Amino acid sequence: MNKQLRFCPGVVVFSALALGFSALAGTGSARVDAVRAGAAQYSTDGVTWNEVKKGVVLGPGATIKTDTLGVVDLYLGKNGPFVRVTPDTTLALTTLNVESGAGETIITTELGLRAGKIQGVVRKMSAASRYEVVTPVGVVGIRGTKYQVSARGEFSVLEGSGYVKYNAPGATAPTEFQVRAGYTFEPTLNNNKGGLIESLPSINEEITLAAGQMGAAPAAAEVAGVTGYAPEPTWAIEDRPFQPPTQGSLFKPFVLPPVFNPTTPVTPVPPSGSGGGE
Repeated sequence: MNKQLRFCPGVVVFSALALGFSALAGTGSARVDAVRAGAAQYSTDGVTWNEVKKGVVLGPGATIKTDTLGVVDLYLGKNGPFVRVTPDTTLALTTLNVESGAGETIITTELGLRAGKIQGVVRKMSAASRYEVVTPVGVVGIRGTKYQVSARGEFSVLEGSGYVKYNAPGATAPTEFQVRAGYTFEPTLNNNKGGLIESLPSINEEITLAAGQMGAAPAAAEVAGVTGYAPEPTWAIEDRPFQPPTQGSLFKPFVLPPVFNPTTPVTPVPPSGSGGGE
């Protein structure tokens, strides 16, 4: 009997500790920070759809769809923090978990990109944490970076690193590619077996612009003096003021815009030596 009495307090203490650790595990959410253009809808059951508005909070299991002009910025807190949903995109918030304990925070984020394209910013996480975007052709893993992912399988890294587990057509198992900063995974390379290429300047600038507008860095549009959403690279905007490129500039190549419908009339100058009639 005494042994049982001595054992029971230990059981109670152990149970209390277990309850304490489980209380530190939580479910994250995605808050709509901005609807920058167009419109979007969300659903929590796949049947009923509601209009996406600033301030709406979406939990795991929700799906968001943008129209042909829709641009929506999401704030995921510790599970991100930022994701931009671009036009004609369908994105599912599959898993948003945050678990703290034993001196380590384990974050699990899984997004289902069924159509379209997203851009995002991911803070550095613990080794046990996971941030993945599942597309129809594979899985993209992201670690502490600014990125862009399409449902076709393209994956571009501006900063940090990531990986792609690509299901090539006809392959029996996925092939893994490591993607470092400044590179893009392109699934159509090597006869649709996939490969890496250096990211185009326009892609890098598009990611920089999105990250800046979502609060991670000064936006390229602000540098160019442009307000609002600008999906095209800023160096292609016709009315951008001239800024000579500098060494290490992110915004190149610079394209001098053509002049349409000039407002200053041009008066022809007669050749020298020509005068009035005889």
